Amino acid sequence: MPRSHDSLMKDRSNTYQKVFFIVLWVLCTFGFVADEIIPPLDQIRSPIFLLCDLTIAMLGICVIRKWQDLALSATLLLLAFFSTYFINGLSLPFFLNGLREFVGLMFVMPLLRYFLEEEGRRKRFERAFDHNLYLFLFVQAFCLIFQFLKYGAGDHGGGSFGNWYSGQVSTLIYLCSFYLLNKQIDRDNFLKSLYDNKSLILLLAPTFLNETKISIVYLLLYFILLLPIDRRLVVRMTLFAPVVVIFVWMGVNIYSASTRNSEDTNKFSIEYISEYLLLEEVEHAKDDAEWNMDSNNGVADVPRMTKLLYLPILDEENPGHILTGFGVGQFKGGTSMEVSEFAEEYDWLLMGSIPYVFHLYIQLGVLGVVWFLAFVVNLFMAPITDGRRWTRNWNICLFALIVITILLIYIDILRKVEFCMIFFAIVCFSWQPEAEQVEIES
Repeated sequence: MPRSHDSLMKDRSNTYQKVFFIVLWVLCTFGFVADEIIPPLDQIRSPIFLLCDLTIAMLGICVIRKWQDLALSATLLLLAFFSTYFINGLSLPFFLNGLREFVGLMFVMPLLRYFLEEEGRRKRFERAFDHNLYLFLFVQAFCLIFQFLKYGAGDHGGGSFGNWYSGQVSTLIYLCSFYLLNKQIDRDNFLKSLYDNKSLILLLAPTFLNETKISIVYLLLYFILLLPIDRRLVVRMTLFAPVVVIFVWMGVNIYSASTRNSEDTNKFSIEYISEYLLLEEVEHAKDDAEWNMDSNNGVADVPRMTKLLYLPILDEENPGHILTGFGVGQFKGGTSMEVSEFAEEYDWLLMGSIPYVFHLYIQLGVLGVVWFLAFVVNLFMAPITDGRRWTRNWNICLFALIVITILLIYIDILRKVEFCMIFFAIVCFSWQPEAEQVEIES
């Protein structure tokens, strides 16, 4: 009898897994290697990243079969093509190049579902994933310390991702450490368990060497959500508060010491935080940004909240784009492909730190934001089903859910395939087979 489609794919699962991790490490380390070790490699950065995107897309296409994944990928593809090609009249190559920023959303989950839905594949992938995350954390510590010593605190501190990836590396360090610590922690002997796993906590320290202010928020969430989530959570938080305060105090002091020589301002003052997030007069955002571009070699980083509050003004200036946006690819181009007329006119608004909801709205409008919310519901609510009973690690789930909520207004790293590969896998592993069911099967 002919072998089933699942059987044929099972034969290739080990190969697919190896390719998955090869692509992950290429994406996670190429930047540092090209920036600090072999600078000529920077010339092939774009083709290397394109090859990685295509590889993940091809693997995802090979294994996709769940109707939810098919529906989400197909609707995003149709929406992106309709908005880019028909509504905004952009070229097919421009559309394909812009679609690369959604490869992680379209194809990583089908691939992870394939690895995790069969018990043998799941155990093999989980062992490899955990091992690679430990290695990832040590690599980031080395790279961040090197970058701090060479450049000081700042956006150069992107870890193994290289320059300008400070937000991504800090977010991933907290996610990876939190996920790994949750698998080791004994909540009946909480403080002793923290001490026994102190290496995972110490590996958080380099996140305060790159001027990433969100690390303070992540650190607070990290320790609060390590506590058991039950009726006694408030009592435990009260008892554990002194420990949390000590760690946050240490984090603030490391951050302050590492950034002391860069600026004289207090970066935890209300005035600084307000200016960091929002200009006082949104309607003057363009004038302020263009002045900064003239004064800072073409660089203008409009505050995140100002970008979001400017959207109604943008809609008035460009009517007819609320539902479907301006087409994918507005944040790409400028190297091997020309930028669009819209991106050229609003370059001052599209550069710098980009909240992910802004990234979605500009390219795909309200429908793109709605699509992403549907994707998040499926990501967090749909378990990996293989006939067994499953339980949820709510600590990991809530930490990941808060992180993705923060990213919507903080940074657009969900467009990065490597971030999706790690983040979505951690969300998937918040589902675990019930212990008694595993014992019966063994």
